[in-house]
Amino acid sequence: MIWTGVGGTSMTVQIDHVIVLVLENRSFDHLLGYLPSDDPDFEGLTRGGPYENPGWNGGPAQAASPTGKHVLPVDPDHSHDAVMLQLGVSGRRRTPTNQGFIDSYERKGRGLSAPAFDGLLAPAWNLLQRDKPANTVSGRGPLIMHCQPPGNIPVLATLAQSFGVCSRWFASVPGETWPNRNFLHAATSDGTTNIEPRFYENRTIFEVLEDAGKSWRIYYDDTPQVWAFPKLWSEGRSGNWFRSSEFAAHVASGSLPSYSFIEPNHRPPLHATPFVHVSAPHGHSNSQHPGNNQVADADYDRLPANGPGDFARGESLIAQVYEALRTNPDVFRRSVLLVTYDEHGGFYDHVPPPTAVPAPGGPPRPGVTGWLIQHLLRRKSESFDFTMLGVRVPALVISPFVPIATVDATVRDHASVPATLREVFAPGAAPLTARDAWAPTFTSLLSLTEPRDDLPDLSGRLTGEPVPAPVPVPAVPAAAAAGPPPAGPSEPEPPVSASYQDLLALAGLVDERLPGPLAPADLGPRARGRHITAEFDKHAQATRDGR
Repeated sequence: MIWTGVGGTSMTVQIDHVIVLVLENRSFDHLLGYLPSDDPDFEGLTRGGPYENPGWNGGPAQAASPTGKHVLPVDPDHSHDAVMLQLGVSGRRRTPTNQGFIDSYERKGRGLSAPAFDGLLAPAWNLLQRDKPANTVSGRGPLIMHCQPPGNIPVLATLAQSFGVCSRWFASVPGETWPNRNFLHAATSDGTTNIEPRFYENRTIFEVLEDAGKSWRIYYDDTPQVWAFPKLWSEGRSGNWFRSSEFAAHVASGSLPSYSFIEPNHRPPLHATPFVHVSAPHGHSNSQHPGNNQVADADYDRLPANGPGDFARGESLIAQVYEALRTNPDVFRRSVLLVTYDEHGGFYDHVPPPTAVPAPGGPPRPGVTGWLIQHLLRRKSESFDFTMLGVRVPALVISPFVPIATVDATVRDHASVPATLREVFAPGAAPLTARDAWAPTFTSLLSLTEPRDDLPDLSGRLTGEPVPAPVPVPAVPAAAAAGPPPAGPSEPEPPVSASYQDLLALAGLVDERLPGPLAPADLGPRARGRHITAEFDKHAQATRDGR
């Protein structure tokens, strides 16, 4: 691969492997805003300001602060309507101001932000929603301005200060996880701004790579959202799917494909009440989704800023992927790792997104399931033309060819992933969409003529379960502290988050297409997800074995 380096010099950097790890629902300011940087392009929160939002219902303005915790009492709203409120975009006001974050979070806590629905079933659904008791968490709006101090994110902070940060990388859509993850794969969300649990038939970057004779793999745990693209696990492609635990061995053996996509585990953890962290086998999630790090409002104030749980496991996942590469220098020198987040999750960021980017183009192709969703029950939202990006998210470019503490302020979005993969592995391939054609690549951050050898050692951050400072915890029965037993057909499980329900709906669609019997109907939600994943594992292995 040849491109222009620092000072206009041309160089050859051999990239044989691109690895992309995408975690969940955190904004740039929320994670990196208080990271020290002397580079004016970093655009964090340590200089300038004030970085404020109006208080709830006319209350005094509240400023951003480095006082965030790993946990929250309310999962922030990140539906399309909520994000538009957070950005201050409504009616004729189309220029984002980023002044509605406190308003949105307080509304979610008070139960005032339940979305209204359209479609044939909407009247009955809205009536049922109205009968539900309102959430009574109030006065928590300012928490959405609380950002993580660097000490809470030791892995991400170390990598950001040691390699490259794209300081203007935005989510592709001001909306939820699925549309933004779809942009990573297909440079389009198929016309969606919110989650629609269905199959998507858009052409993906994986197929582009295949056509160019390049290899790819997807590393996953539990119920990955990328299952939503059935062409990627049918037609003999399921053999490209591996459990995340196999990634390090593939690096060690020198068998990485051209492109590796890593999706974290989304399964919600279990907590005892009053709050006590429950260890494995129930705590496998490592996505850093705020819904997987939610505690009761009554417990929030007494809990430490950090500690064991999903968020720490997400940090560990980043360290595991990085260390697998660092400890194999020959592979790392021919690789580039991107670590980013699919969307901001409702957390504050002060940089308004651009408003004049190309829409992907082309009509949505929803299929039968999508047609039913569109006509029977769908969330209301204003017409959106896809020319405005979503909220800014962290994006780290990691390679021995990236100078220490590099900051790149080029405007990018998730379509920069397929754009980069085309540039590196399929330079003659046509863009997937107009957004893909526009999206800047991130290879420009690899500007050194020789690989570095002063790479940080994160081997001490691989456990994911750091022991927090002692905190008084109310006594609970021993059985509760140990956590509930694995759920089976006769052991009902507690409810799961809405985001995981969407993934379980997708898993059900996948289950219908897998060989073999369907998952037993009496399984609890977490057990159902594990069961379908195990069946998918068998299908993938059978494909690799030629059976």
